[in-house]
Amino acid sequence: MSVNPQHVLKRETLADRVLIQLRRQILSGALAPGERLPSEQDLSLAFGVGRTTIREALGGLLASGFARRQRNRLIVSENALLGAEHVSFATLAASVSVRDVYETRKLFEVKAVELAAEHWTRDDLEDLRAILDEMRTAEVERFHQADVSFHLALVRLSNNPVLIESFERSRDLFFKLPSYWRVFNQPPRRARRQDVVHRAKFQQYERIVRAVEARDPLAAGRAMFEHLTAVERDLIAHLEQPDGAVSANGHSRPVATSSSAQGAHP
Repeated sequence: MSVNPQHVLKRETLADRVLIQLRRQILSGALAPGERLPSEQDLSLAFGVGRTTIREALGGLLASGFARRQRNRLIVSENALLGAEHVSFATLAASVSVRDVYETRKLFEVKAVELAAEHWTRDDLEDLRAILDEMRTAEVERFHQADVSFHLALVRLSNNPVLIESFERSRDLFFKLPSYWRVFNQPPRRARRQDVVHRAKFQQYERIVRAVEARDPLAAGRAMFEHLTAVERDLIAHLEQPDGAVSANGHSRPVATSSSAQGAHP
């Protein structure tokens, strides 16, 4: 039996479109974690497509972690934002706040460096020092890549496979989303020079590594907490706009509360 390639392409395109719409509903909160997804029949009527197309789209939700099976039903995953592939950053930026991201990063990374201080070996420290050496440049792209590598390397030193897997699955949420906010939100004042920003981060990272090297979990955790708080405040200061202005994606700036914006980057 021959298959019309144009028909296959059209069906796949429809399924992709339905999948994107369902993801947006989940990311916007219209479909909340733990909530049952509408039936195939209801979705078919809502989108005006066949049930085969709906079935393919629901399969995509399962594969990308946005939904899970519970008996004979599909439920919105409680971890829908973690490790989801091909997420629309415009949609995500409108539904997640700066405070959400950095509160979660602190939960992961403060504990990770505390464990790293207990478990490191000489080779581990040499790898961290090599990453810091890569940061000795004012070139933005190279510094950013080394910056991400530094955080990932520290988390891997925790020797906790669950923590490592969870953090790495959240990589886009933790690193790409803040970059998206910076690019697509107009700062109220001239941005600071990159070499100043890089130097401040480098000094914070040196402090973290020294605490890990000294096998001092409390000092390492405190240094990481203070570093992430400084980055959070700097990002909030960058995003704040006068007179309640909105971001480039048409939504209010992604700051959870005014109290989280107090203070300035040290």
